[in-house]
Amino acid sequence: MEAAWNAFGSDSDSSDSEDDNGVTGREEATRLMQQYNTQSTQDKQGSKTDNINSTSISFQPSFDDQKQRTASLPWPNNPPLYLGPAFVQKLTLGGGRGYTATADLPPGTCILIEEPFVKGWSEQQMGKRLGLESIQHLFDRDTAQSIVQCMEELHPTKDKVDSVYRDNSEDIASLDKIQIVDMISSADSETSHYQEVQSLIAYAKERGIVNSDGTNLNSRDINRLLLTMRYNGFDSGLYLHFSIFNHDEDPNCIKFRPSSEGTQQQHYSEARTTRFVKKGEALTLHYLENPREVSHATRRKILWDQHRFDIGDEGAFRKFLRLAEDHNKRKTAVYESELVQGSFPESNRTGTNEDSGGDPPVAFNIENSLDDLEDMVVELQAMFLSKPDEGLSMSSTSFERAAALELTVWELITAAKASLGNNNHILLSRCRRLHLDSIEILLEHCSSILDNKASTELMARFLPSARELLESQKLRLGNDHTDVARTSNDISMGIQALLSHSPKRLLSLQLEDMRSLDQCSRFEHSCRNEKERIEKLFPKDADNIIAMVKEA
Repeated sequence: MEAAWNAFGSDSDSSDSEDDNGVTGREEATRLMQQYNTQSTQDKQGSKTDNINSTSISFQPSFDDQKQRTASLPWPNNPPLYLGPAFVQKLTLGGGRGYTATADLPPGTCILIEEPFVKGWSEQQMGKRLGLESIQHLFDRDTAQSIVQCMEELHPTKDKVDSVYRDNSEDIASLDKIQIVDMISSADSETSHYQEVQSLIAYAKERGIVNSDGTNLNSRDINRLLLTMRYNGFDSGLYLHFSIFNHDEDPNCIKFRPSSEGTQQQHYSEARTTRFVKKGEALTLHYLENPREVSHATRRKILWDQHRFDIGDEGAFRKFLRLAEDHNKRKTAVYESELVQGSFPESNRTGTNEDSGGDPPVAFNIENSLDDLEDMVVELQAMFLSKPDEGLSMSSTSFERAAALELTVWELITAAKASLGNNNHILLSRCRRLHLDSIEILLEHCSSILDNKASTELMARFLPSARELLESQKLRLGNDHTDVARTSNDISMGIQALLSHSPKRLLSLQLEDMRSLDQCSRFEHSCRNEKERIEKLFPKDADNIIAMVKEA
């Protein structure tokens, strides 16, 4: 991101007027920034404990603790790399179990570090719902026998499925009927499915892949494995211990996916708290990874299709959020982020109620546009990365597409605001993040052909989007979420760029709490401090934690 802001040169329009003392707006902005930077340095030097993560103070990982906590997990012979202050508790919801905090936990507490038990999926499955080809992919592995036996303890467990089919139909619990019986019956009704299952049974027998009790796999086992992958799989693969996390519409933890930075390849995922969690409180994740910001109707459909649980209509959703019990401002904001023109949109398990006739719902149209525009961003990023040294001009296809994308997203935000009638709607957060990303592409890859005025105008559109995004994120996610840190940094960098090169254009935006150079400098200072504060809550110390556990 910082490289993008460095694209700015000197302001060439000389539009910053002097005050009575002959000081230009740019000089005054520079003086104020230096003043607040000096104060920030003094504040940090005056606090010797600022660089110590509060999580590490409250909870120190140890090998003995690990043995005690992981011994009760369903897979004692396949422990995670690290299990923090949490234990598995039996629940009536989800898969009948879930993690619970063993102590009061500050935001940023590391709960779990785990490598995927099955890394990734077959190429045939990319971008599609998991199917029987993924089971073939598992059976082809050298560790297939171990994988199949460990999956017996994933939801729905082998014992649960076998017991359901032993019961009389009138004795089967309604949730078991929905999540197990109906799903398997639906799959078995397809001729091609039945034939593929028989082929997999024969292939498993040929390879000597059996259940833990030594019996050969049958059609019920194959269908159970398919349900297990669909209910528990993440984009990055299949995890044993992450599968114990339950879904929440207002989760208190976040999952960081495997990634690579520079030459360092990270093969594990980690879960950390995103706010203060009380001892005994359930630890939860949001099952949707990319993107998380989708409408209630779309989430309802995805969660029903993939996990066979229903977050319900307006009344059920309010109950799911426990609004009547908690009277929590953040939960209220989560609910209100779905309102369209002041009302909660109707939906069903299959998504929107568009089949009833009439025009598709507003959110549905916006999501379709977002899906297309996000695909364009991915294509553009790949294009620029594949040809980093290609000469650009104002007429080049790459530049024209990037510029058109930014303007299209800007127009989408304007139209979405009017049609949704809700400035904090969850889809507007997604629109605004996409807008920031599209501007970053232009500043980072097209800086050589953007003149000063064009760059300044991009930033003049960037800051309002970032500012509104930050306010919505704080309402829905709280003040300590990593998304808040990222947006705070975006705002800080944007203000710095305009303060340095066109303070007059910055003031013309008339953003709240930014109507004078002094206010702009203060706000930039505040955003920068918030970004640094939150980053300290989420240190990239997973490797250190793993090493401490191994060496203790």
